[in-house]
Amino acid sequence: MTSTGGGRIDSLDALRGFAIFGILLINIQVFSGWGFVALETRQQLPWSEWDQTVATWLDILVRAKFYSLFSLLFGYSFMMLVQRVEQNPVRYHLRRMVGLLVVGTAHSVLFSPWDILMLYAVMGMCLGALLNVSASILAAGGFGLLVITGVALWFSPQLGLAGLDNGLGGRLLQENVPALSGGSYAEVVNANIRLSVSVFLDRIENLRPLRVLAMFLLGAAAARLRLAERGSGHIGLLVAAALVGLVIGTGLAWVEVSVDAETARQEMLALSAEVAAPPLVAIGYGALLLLWWRGDGLLARSVRSAFAPAGRMAMTNYILQSVVCISIFYGFGGDRFASLSLAALMVFSLALFMVQLMVSAAWLRLFTQGPLEWLWRWQVKGTRPRLFRA
Repeated sequence: MTSTGGGRIDSLDALRGFAIFGILLINIQVFSGWGFVALETRQQLPWSEWDQTVATWLDILVRAKFYSLFSLLFGYSFMMLVQRVEQNPVRYHLRRMVGLLVVGTAHSVLFSPWDILMLYAVMGMCLGALLNVSASILAAGGFGLLVITGVALWFSPQLGLAGLDNGLGGRLLQENVPALSGGSYAEVVNANIRLSVSVFLDRIENLRPLRVLAMFLLGAAAARLRLAERGSGHIGLLVAAALVGLVIGTGLAWVEVSVDAETARQEMLALSAEVAAPPLVAIGYGALLLLWWRGDGLLARSVRSAFAPAGRMAMTNYILQSVVCISIFYGFGGDRFASLSLAALMVFSLALFMVQLMVSAAWLRLFTQGPLEWLWRWQVKGTRPRLFRA
């Protein structure tokens, strides 16, 4: 089975769960404090001899790739949901984005200034004008935005993007990270507000909004073609996307981590790889897993069924990761800030996500959806939806 009740598609939910895991592998580096300490401190941590290898493969296979995949799935879900709304689909979508913006803002202030939901909400509002656009135009728009991003970053000094924050972002990081390791929760919230400004400036400088919108459009194009549904066909397209995405995308990602941008040519190559690799690898991951999950093999069904509940509760699980991690690593909680090597953090992340898989499956046996998803749906529809299963 690839579909569940209520029009849900197991493969799509499973992909979303897979994306949540990849996002955790990157976010754990800031939650734990590992990303903020000097190399000498890192080398003294247990298992640190593996860190360089782990960091390289994270840069090639994970960093920015899973946020791109999550953005792709956001665009897919947008098109799938609004097509089911018979009256005022644009208004329905805007209500969803307002709710998402509220959740994202609360998440950024209370738990993680590296929140992505606020950016999704703001850029997602642009999608309301694209309800009747064809798949080909959506795809062309997505790839076109990526090209524009690359060109704009190349000319960023002339456009005023380079050094946009005038050092403010770095100063905010330096001044406020100590509160995460040793401050009270009130001090952490105060630091989060300032760190959110630093994150915002960094994302503007790197044109993250354009990259996110590009993946939204590509995801909406995939939804037009119903690529996540077993009976939609398009096997050749999925095979081509998997091959191009994984082969060329990982190749570019390898170039990005290995090229020293000493000449203009090398700098252009590194920039092209930095812009193109994440969306290509994300598309490759999505296409490969959708092909695999179209089959009825025992392993394919088992993996799909394991990941799907976590994906159905993606918002809850995404924020729950922040809550658990800061409770363990920040000074006001378990006070384990900067105490684990990157290799050890990968083991921790895997264990945490395995628990999330089990908790999500158990929760959905009793309830119709995750708690935050339930509140979000209530806000959108204006009436309280059923939470407990009959």
